[in-house]
Amino acid sequence: MAWQCNTCGARHDEIPTCFGIEAPWRALVPEADFSRRVQLSADQCVIDDGTFFIRGHVEIPIRDFSEPLAFSVWSSLSEKSFRHICERWTSPLRAADPPYFGWLCSPIGVYPSTLHLALSVQSRAPGLVPLFTVEPSDHPLAIDQLQGITIGRWHEIAHIILHDRSD
Repeated sequence: MAWQCNTCGARHDEIPTCFGIEAPWRALVPEADFSRRVQLSADQCVIDDGTFFIRGHVEIPIRDFSEPLAFSVWSSLSEKSFRHICERWTSPLRAADPPYFGWLCSPIGVYPSTLHLALSVQSRAPGLVPLFTVEPSDHPLAIDQLQGITIGRWHEIAHIILHDRSD
């Protein structure tokens, strides 16, 4: 399945295994107030010095394939957890930190509402964003993360997402 990237304009022949979702600030802050109220980096977002988000990956195993399907999404964290994860951001030992509790704050359009699913947020080695594990439930995202998906389902998800982005 060939596709054209809307960001770089290049044509690609391989199906992506990672899809990103924008930081959640737009749901909370008018665009005109962005520079005054939002602190945003590639991996962290703070709104009004009191609402804290971290970017990480929800990874779904793809059966009979070497890589998982990853959704690069955002989780809210308590101020204490956010400050701790930031303090440890460059520590080579951060992967050994206990997981943090968070709430998924990104819509993943190929699943029913994913907003506010409970997450375990596990730091990984520097250079890797945290791994988000959806708490066990009957939500299809939690089931897929636990059981994995077929290569056919991965292709279907990629087709839906790439088609939506090209509209």
